[in-house]
Amino acid sequence: MKPDQAAEVFNSTSIEFAEISPVLWDPIGAATVKAAGIRQGNRVLDICCGAGASAIPAAQATGPHGHVDAIDVAAALLDHGRRRAAAHGLRNVRFVEADATTWTPDTPYDAAICVHGVYFLPDMDRSVDRLTTLLTPGGRFAVTTWTQSALETYGDVFRAAVGHVRGAPVTSPSSSPSVTRIRTTQGLATWLTERGLSDVQVAETPLSVPLTPDMAWLLVNGTGYRAMLTGMDATEIAAVQTELLSRLEHAGVEELDASFLVGVGSV
Repeated sequence: MKPDQAAEVFNSTSIEFAEISPVLWDPIGAATVKAAGIRQGNRVLDICCGAGASAIPAAQATGPHGHVDAIDVAAALLDHGRRRAAAHGLRNVRFVEADATTWTPDTPYDAAICVHGVYFLPDMDRSVDRLTTLLTPGGRFAVTTWTQSALETYGDVFRAAVGHVRGAPVTSPSSSPSVTRIRTTQGLATWLTERGLSDVQVAETPLSVPLTPDMAWLLVNGTGYRAMLTGMDATEIAAVQTELLSRLEHAGVEELDASFLVGVGSV
């Protein structure tokens, strides 16, 4: 996905994105920061930071003598992040509207984290290869991805609902080979090793989110799924909502599998 396309999608999701953060993005962000081993005084880069789910705990972990640069192309999400940082009294994190593929700091980082953001980089391999050069020797790079089964049932039902309304099948961006290869423990470990990282470790964390009707639709509007509604009018979108909820109820889907992998390696 090109940066301007990602910005358009996630700017439009900003309110709903923030609403689902406590049950989805925040636990994932906190787990990533812990796995990355961020310490007091570290300089940290948060790539595709969204509304601050990982930047906030990173800033807390690195303390007043450390610093976090949190970058994203979605200005509306960055505004949420700034408000959250202010509410926590954090002055060691700055939220910057920037393209990760061109971001260049004045000083190298001790750690970099990318939580569910690598899918949206135009070229995952080349982008991450460049980003690892922004780290100090021994610096840690952490990437979070969905597991192979995560979002699968819900995603299948949602795509079927969109396809029903559009009158044509809808394919999943997450089914592309470049994405599926990093959704297993071994696949993510191999990919990070190919990026030149050493001492690579990957851990899986189970996570489930109750799927009430409100949450089921909030997940559409607060995540990248919203991109599948592009070009549809209000009537068609309402039809997708009705079809989605009907299909979820008929299939007996009551929880979202949001299990994730965190892979960490050193340069």
